[in-house]
Amino acid sequence: MSRTTLTKWIAVIALGVVTVWVYHPRYRNHDINVRGFESSALARSIAEGRGFSDPFQTLPTGPSAHLAPLYPAYLALILTLFGNGPMAGDVLVWASLLTLAIQLMLFPTLAKHLGLGFWAGVVAAMAWIAAGIPPIFFGESTLVAVLVICAALLMKRSLSGEMPGKQLLLSGVVWGALLLLQPVVIVVLAVWLLLLCFRSQNLRRQAIALGALPLLIVAPWITRNFVVFHRPIFIRDNLGLELAVSNNPCASPLFAVNDHDGCFASMHPNENYDEALKVREMGEAEYNRARLGEAMAWIRANPLQFAELSGQRFEAFWVPTRAANNNNGTIWRPAVLHLFTLLSIPGLFLMWRSARPGAYVVLLWLGLFPPIYYFIQYMDRYRYPIFWATFLAGSYFIVELVRGIAGMREPRADTRDVDPLAAEKA
Repeated sequence: MSRTTLTKWIAVIALGVVTVWVYHPRYRNHDINVRGFESSALARSIAEGRGFSDPFQTLPTGPSAHLAPLYPAYLALILTLFGNGPMAGDVLVWASLLTLAIQLMLFPTLAKHLGLGFWAGVVAAMAWIAAGIPPIFFGESTLVAVLVICAALLMKRSLSGEMPGKQLLLSGVVWGALLLLQPVVIVVLAVWLLLLCFRSQNLRRQAIALGALPLLIVAPWITRNFVVFHRPIFIRDNLGLELAVSNNPCASPLFAVNDHDGCFASMHPNENYDEALKVREMGEAEYNRARLGEAMAWIRANPLQFAELSGQRFEAFWVPTRAANNNNGTIWRPAVLHLFTLLSIPGLFLMWRSARPGAYVVLLWLGLFPPIYYFIQYMDRYRYPIFWATFLAGSYFIVELVRGIAGMREPRADTRDVDPLAAEKA
């Protein structure tokens, strides 16, 4: 093993060790059955043999598609294996911490494959730790972030030519799992496949396979939803409810404020008995359809207020403050994140010039993943799955700036990349 390779291995392992040391739990006896979390309620229902049902703490409401199924199933597995006591909670907390450590350890590999260079990834991981963004224990965001990084690696690989069968299968599994964790990623997947189809004749068949495999994986859940609710539902059905809770006369752009001042409790079935009773009487799918109509009626009647709320949520997404609600994501030092968000802009310009395939991947995630969150109340965990893109782009700018100051004339070989889409088109 060469000295350079050994140094890189030491750097990656050090990132994992530092992450565990910085974010390790300060106390024990965590409770996985925390009231108020729909994922926890669904997990209990699964573990107790009642199926995917009763997500709200107010009263049982019956079969559900309120959340995507994979994370509640993951929690249910922990409950089944370790019981309902503190041990299950400790397992969840440590599993989330190790998942974050794996994510940050993957940063250098991702940066290298995107054409940014290994050390840009190390800087990005160090910036994450400096910003103080711990794992999220009672939400899917930490798991989603790791799979998004894996998807980004495979997206870059698909640009380089025909993927071997094993990589195609792996890509299908990763995207299928992502859809079952966070259906919002369907927008990124769809546009990515269209990009491959329209700009590369040779990759068209590969793009079809890359799209078909994830859909095959999620098909059983979509079928289950149709059988249970007698209407097509793609993964989850709570968009109408979230829009209604987020766009109304008492709404603030931030969940923490809505939760504190009672607006959320007055409108959401997880805290309002009357709303939960409506869910049980109408059925969850019909209830969400009615709440969607309610939200759209308010938006049409109050376009200026809706635009103002959306603008404030946009600002909160990209320039978040330290969250008041620790259970939904806390950024200990948001100024660090603000700095790297700003630096990511020139970083993306440099990527477009010197590492264009990587720029395609990063821009797709930064541009297509967030928009839905401009229209619903903001929580820090919503941006969590794409923090990596901000930190990598900002770190690339820093690394290239330092290289320029040091007088290095040409970028390293691993930061120069040809745009295979443009080459194929030519």
